Amino acid sequence: MLNSIKRHTTLALVGLAACVSFTSCSDDDEDGPAYNVPTTYNFENVSYAGQTTRMDMLDELSDYIKTGHEGAQLDAQKMKDMYANTNNAFSNPALNEASSKQLKNKTMLTAQAEFEGYFDAVAAASKAPTHVLGLPASNGQAGLLTTGDGTKSYLVDENGVEYAQVIQKGLMGAVFYYQAVESYLTEEKIGAAVDNTTVTEGEGTKMEHHWDEAFGYFGAPVDFPANTSEARYWANYSNQVNAALGSNQVMMDAFLKGRAAISAKDMKGKDEAVSTVRSEWERLVAASAIHELNAAKKNYADQAKKSHYLSEAIGFVMGLQYKSDRKLTQAKYQEVIDAIGSNLYETTTEDINNAINILSTVYDMDSIKGQL
Repeated sequence: MLNSIKRHTTLALVGLAACVSFTSCSDDDEDGPAYNVPTTYNFENVSYAGQTTRMDMLDELSDYIKTGHEGAQLDAQKMKDMYANTNNAFSNPALNEASSKQLKNKTMLTAQAEFEGYFDAVAAASKAPTHVLGLPASNGQAGLLTTGDGTKSYLVDENGVEYAQVIQKGLMGAVFYYQAVESYLTEEKIGAAVDNTTVTEGEGTKMEHHWDEAFGYFGAPVDFPANTSEARYWANYSNQVNAALGSNQVMMDAFLKGRAAISAKDMKGKDEAVSTVRSEWERLVAASAIHELNAAKKNYADQAKKSHYLSEAIGFVMGLQYKSDRKLTQAKYQEVIDAIGSNLYETTTEDINNAINILSTVYDMDSIKGQL
């Protein structure tokens, strides 16, 4: 039997699908404009190259940090240079040449120093004696943790934290999610005072362009979710939790409806789409955290895997701080972080369940938490 959450999601999907397949729901309003909503993100004058560039930058930064899993000693300054796009730190010349683009200045201001601290921490872990000598890491000693089957090793600090995952998932929240929901999907960028008349070739109006940039940070191909093979970052995680959450179609339909509404000067339709994207994206962040916590619980007996998944969960939970009207209060956020703990060797299955339950209660996911 479908639970109330799934019934709500199903009804939302049906309603949105009807709008996408035929015409705008605003057609029912005699004063609203009539327009078609396409089934793919193929609008005129779309550009979100900057968002794609920053995803490429995070790709290369993450790949560099993960060389620590193979025994490389990491350079904290190199990571900081990649983060701020200075000193030609990227191996891809095109990224160095995109000098106006960087991850740091798009990171929530109060989190920038925190991430630079993580670069210092992972560099220090890569130079720990056990790491250099190829000996396994242990509680209180940084180094490499190898999975029980011997197929993978992860660089962790003395508390078993894999910073490669904390940094990657954390920047997905502090840059991609934060910029979309707290910048581009706000009154400042797509409100009534923003120009939606003057068209710039290749970019559209300012309002259209800002909406496209929010879509760019989602990481979905234009024909998502029919095409999931090219999904990146948030769109990829949406697909991973989609069976339980149903986020793929909800997110894509809202992005399609919002862009079409802006072009048709349907501000009511645009506002409805904004509300859907902002609320569903927050649910996606929470669901991704639960997804990784479930994986940590499933692999509890293998410390390498346990640390790996808990580190991913930490990064995702961090993202829940970056939305001003978030459902997770600061007090509840701290409860989740405290439940996971600062020493991942000592995190128990009860701790993991507590973290899952706090998130699932706040986000009304109790009935699907085990499926995420």
